[in-house]
Amino acid sequence: MTALLTAEFRKVLSLRYWWILGIAPLLVGLFCGALTLPVMRQLEDVLGEDFAEAAAAAVGISLALALVFLFSALFGVVNTGSEFQYRTVIATFLTTRGRDRVLATKLVVATIFGLAYCLVAEVVSALTILMFGGGFSGADFGTVGAVLATGLLCAALWALIGAGLGLLTGSMTGSVLAICAWIPFGELVVSLVLHGVGLGTVAQYLPGQVTWYTLFSVVEMPDDVELAVRWPLAPLVLIFWTVLICGLGWWRTRSRDFV
Repeated sequence: MTALLTAEFRKVLSLRYWWILGIAPLLVGLFCGALTLPVMRQLEDVLGEDFAEAAAAAVGISLALALVFLFSALFGVVNTGSEFQYRTVIATFLTTRGRDRVLATKLVVATIFGLAYCLVAEVVSALTILMFGGGFSGADFGTVGAVLATGLLCAALWALIGAGLGLLTGSMTGSVLAICAWIPFGELVVSLVLHGVGLGTVAQYLPGQVTWYTLFSVVEMPDDVELAVRWPLAPLVLIFWTVLICGLGWWRTRSRDFV
């Protein structure tokens, strides 16, 4: 297993997509807090003292995490789907005892890179806000820490969702298009349709929505704000989606005929 992991890491690091996919969330984490802070400070007189730093942290970190989840999923898709597109997976299966070990290795590597993307983006985002905002209060620091820790969990799960989708479809291009369409647009359309037919409750358990419920439920909300899905249900639903997609991808790859 160690040899397989080493080989998988060497293969990924020898290609360029792993760092190209990490650029966007890194840049957002670097600049967003700094760019939003001057705007938020203009609103302090209206919305209250110390509003600017908290709002800049929320905007900067939220946008950075949104891109981290997207690009973690895209890494998982490219890492697994490209093997089918270029048919290199055939040689890997032929030189390895059993497909399960190969699949497990790919999922582990996807998880590690998802965590790495998120950790780098979060550190850069938090440092930028600290540099330009002058720091957080004790309460804000605890809340931000909880959001950052939860973000790591979500990034790892989205990397696995992407990897599972690549295994399920066997198509890198199709899976990339599916992820890019679903996250910003597709889930919104499905949610609107479900609300239109009286199944709005089901919409809140879709993977994108339950991801944000997972994040926001660790933040202390005002008394008049009630989240539809909270901990521990929110992360459990996201884990369910992850296990479902990875399980289907695993099954499809084990049963696929490559001749």
